Amino acid sequence: MSALARYYHTNDSFISGSDKDYSQLINELISENIKNIWVPHSLEKIKNTNPDYVIYSTAVANTNEELNWAKENKKMILHRAELLELTTSQKKLISVSGTHGKTTTSAMLTETLTSCGLEPSAIIGGILNSRNTNTIYGNGEYFVVEADESDKSFLKGNTEIGIITNIEEDHLENYETGFNEIKNAFLEFAKKSLSNKGLIVCMQDRVTNELITKNFKDEIKANSKKLITYAINSDNTTICARHNSATGCWDIYLKGHQVTSIKLQIPGEHNILNALAVFGAGILLGVDPEIIRKSLENYKGVKRRFQILESSEKFTIVDDYAHHPTEIAATIKAAKELNPKRLVIILQPHQPTRLKDLWNEFKETLKKEDCDIYVTDVYLARGSHIEGINSQNLVKEINKPNVNYLPGALNEIAEHIKNVIKTGDLILIMGAGNITQLGGKLLKSSQILASNSGNN
Repeated sequence: MSALARYYHTNDSFISGSDKDYSQLINELISENIKNIWVPHSLEKIKNTNPDYVIYSTAVANTNEELNWAKENKKMILHRAELLELTTSQKKLISVSGTHGKTTTSAMLTETLTSCGLEPSAIIGGILNSRNTNTIYGNGEYFVVEADESDKSFLKGNTEIGIITNIEEDHLENYETGFNEIKNAFLEFAKKSLSNKGLIVCMQDRVTNELITKNFKDEIKANSKKLITYAINSDNTTICARHNSATGCWDIYLKGHQVTSIKLQIPGEHNILNALAVFGAGILLGVDPEIIRKSLENYKGVKRRFQILESSEKFTIVDDYAHHPTEIAATIKAAKELNPKRLVIILQPHQPTRLKDLWNEFKETLKKEDCDIYVTDVYLARGSHIEGINSQNLVKEINKPNVNYLPGALNEIAEHIKNVIKTGDLILIMGAGNITQLGGKLLKSSQILASNSGNN
């Protein structure tokens, strides 16, 4: 929503809006002269503003007073996906889909196309560190979007090039018949992309591999130039990466022939996979692999995607959006690559429905870790809490001394964490809710260094 607000603000539209809570993002929008923003939602405020168009997201309930006012007053009402479809209709759409990795892949691709001089437009689900925005307004023919599968909105728009990073069970509240419905939606997305310029898929992901192998046998057999596959250490994909222990780089191969080597600034094999998706787009667009390499090596990341808030000899604080068990596991693995003296994790589960649907996956992901883990209360973005589905019960079932339930407001959590930090610690904060504010609270505390610098 914020990216669309920025995009239309750039196009001289008058933008107003509201949210349930204040956030740093709201402060940034206000600083960019999008000033008519209020918290919380208010019937009186929207009446006074009297907008011509009202845009809402799936997170907004049908009972919302502002949305109901718009219906009663016959305003033009659009879901954010419908507005995005209109926004991109005159451009060639590159849609990045998948359960995980959409934001980073979209950001990498946007930076790369910009480096190539293609002047793309982009709407991304995170803030680019290099530009401090999630919106790029370009004069070129391509428009990069993070295609959201959570509510099936990724099926809207005429995708010219489609990317699938992975497919997992998530957002089951929007898929009544379960995982098969999710897979069928991705299949529809894949067919649409292949009917245009092409499809790029991660064959490292088991479900994606099965979906593509089963449904596109002819394209695979014919070695179709429209179907670009990628994976790590693979002999059977269009693109693959192999780690070179002698150089510390990842060697990139195209159809079995090495074309370049790369070393990213951000850790994690999952980010190498994201980079391979960008190389795949480069193949379809005819971009030199060396240009892609240079751009990706200069890529500085996205806020809340393994964002290093502080790094010193005393301690490191990392903030990450991970809130699905697979994302959590990948982020922990990336943190371990930095070889910290001690890893301390603070995890805020996001949405009771997700915790309920993936209860066993959360348990197994956290149970296998031996580092200190603190699980805070579940963040409620929408809907209501579910009886018995909470962090306290999750930690109880995990039943390991290193996994602890940490209740309370953010200030209380910060107070606890600052008293356990030791010299050499890497503090990894994960979650899609307000836990992102924890890092700032820790850094503002003068007691962290004073009270713990001697703890070795």
